Amino acid sequence: MSQNEKNFGVIPGLNMGLFKPETLKQIIDTINRHEVPMTKITSAQRLALLGMDKDKQKQLLSELTPLLRPRPTNGVTYVQACPGSQWCKFGVRDALKLGAELEKMSFSEPLPGKVKIGVSGCRMCCTEARVRDIGIIASKKGWTLIFGGNGGNNARIGDVVAEALNDSEVIDLARKCLDYYQQNTTRKMRTARFMEMTSIDELKRAVLNT
Repeated sequence: MSQNEKNFGVIPGLNMGLFKPETLKQIIDTINRHEVPMTKITSAQRLALLGMDKDKQKQLLSELTPLLRPRPTNGVTYVQACPGSQWCKFGVRDALKLGAELEKMSFSEPLPGKVKIGVSGCRMCCTEARVRDIGIIASKKGWTLIFGGNGGNNARIGDVVAEALNDSEVIDLARKCLDYYQQNTTRKMRTARFMEMTSIDELKRAVLNT
């Protein structure tokens, strides 16, 4: 079978890229049992099964899905967090803890477009937070929140909304930014394109001190 005739399935991934050794072993055993030609962990922290026949995917997916995180239903595509102060010598704040709290956000209505969140435990920005819909970067003074970034073909560095925030403040502000975005666009649009139509001053007036 030629490479072009082969198919692949992508299933929801791991919680911020984290997993226990026993979970990894189960995944590897399942993939080996089904003789998957190639497997890739994508940049979105999902599992891509490459080179499989379409008719063989269903059983494999049914076995793997319980081992991995469910597909998000709150409109946030994924939260990417670096090891932070828990595991990295450069980390000044706990990025994994904050990322876990951000994953709990829920919204009454679907968000207008994909929302990708990057949390960096230091200014080196390993999670590319400046080009995420919501970017959160740590310093010794607190968290900086950035909104409206995008790393795609029409890339955009996000706007700084506020600095020196504690954990609860940055989570609250992230929600306010997403609420404002949700309430002020009526069509499918990512935050980067939204911010090209909305000034950062307008956003700040709406979400700060409210």
